[in-house]
Amino acid sequence: MEKKVGDEVIGATINKTGSFQFEATKVGKETTVAHIVRMVEEAQGSKAPIQRLADVISSYFVPTVIGIAIVTFVVWYFVDRLQISPLPS
Repeated sequence: MEKKVGDEVIGATINKTGSFQFEATKVGKETTVAHIVRMVEEAQGSKAPIQRLADVISSYFVPTVIGIAIVTFVVWYFVDRLQISPLPS
């Protein structure tokens, strides 16, 4: 996109035809890059409501499943050790 005198340029503008003078109208926290960085930080710092619900469910579900697996292992371990048949012959 070609620029003329008075047009706004941004940090990524490529100058192909020599030199030009420019005036910085936004610096530091006012720049577009700073705004994008701030938006990304805010997005990473917050969770969607469905993510909170998934976290709550998994905080109960995962320990429950692991507990059931441990109990199942212990029961089958002793069934095998005592040579008890869980099914009738």
